[in-house]
Amino acid sequence: MTTLNERAQKGSEIRAKFGGGTPSNGSVPGSRSMAPDLHRIADEALFGSIWQRPGLKIEHREMIVLTVLTVLQRENQLHRHVANAFNLGLSSQQIIEVMIHASFYGGVPAAFTSMGVAEAVFKANNIPFEPLLVYDPNETPDELYQKGVSKRVEYMGDSANTGNANTGPVTQAEREFNRLTTEYYWGSVWTRPLLDLTSRSICTMAALTVLGRSDQLRSHINGALNLGLSQEEIVEVLIQTTFYGGLPFTRSAIDLANEIFRSRTD
Repeated sequence: MTTLNERAQKGSEIRAKFGGGTPSNGSVPGSRSMAPDLHRIADEALFGSIWQRPGLKIEHREMIVLTVLTVLQRENQLHRHVANAFNLGLSSQQIIEVMIHASFYGGVPAAFTSMGVAEAVFKANNIPFEPLLVYDPNETPDELYQKGVSKRVEYMGDSANTGNANTGPVTQAEREFNRLTTEYYWGSVWTRPLLDLTSRSICTMAALTVLGRSDQLRSHINGALNLGLSQEEIVEVLIQTTFYGGLPFTRSAIDLANEIFRSRTD
């Protein structure tokens, strides 16, 4: 069992990694003098405890934070964490890929706003960036759709294509909407390079947790298990969101995960 001072010291060490060797003052420096106790709590519980946990790679922890800050539009904190992500080893292209991935959860406007923050950080810190151009407008919609189906099955398993007359689309509008999301959500975004399937799964669970989207989170927890993530790894993803999205959302997500874990062992 560590002491509180030891936790605080570990928190300082992780913040030094964020700052490229020098502990950062946080995204809102003036808040430290306004609420030193809250900063101490965050230093111990968040940076000195949660960020130190061995269940996830630190790069995945930063991807989680970038995702949460993007979908919740926390621009002050995102400004700091874009720089943190680069110092922790993510490339500028990977940082933008996380935001592209988040667009289908928090909305395209939120993703574009976050990219504006990233652009300012890249320029201020002389971080090189070249956009990744992989979308092929010469593909046919059918080709895009089949890519999406394949990726969804790879992630969700064969049951992803098993229809259910009692829960399937009722209207033609929904059938066409489902086709469109398979083409662009699964076929265009989930197939992009630089983020592997595990990273995309982790980012998705983080976004759905802080947005309180339990129905969709249920599907993606099952997808993560199908992909090979352990129960411990999935819960670590949910824990990482706590200080950025709120404890009640994390607690509800863990309760849902436990329900899924138990159902799969019955």
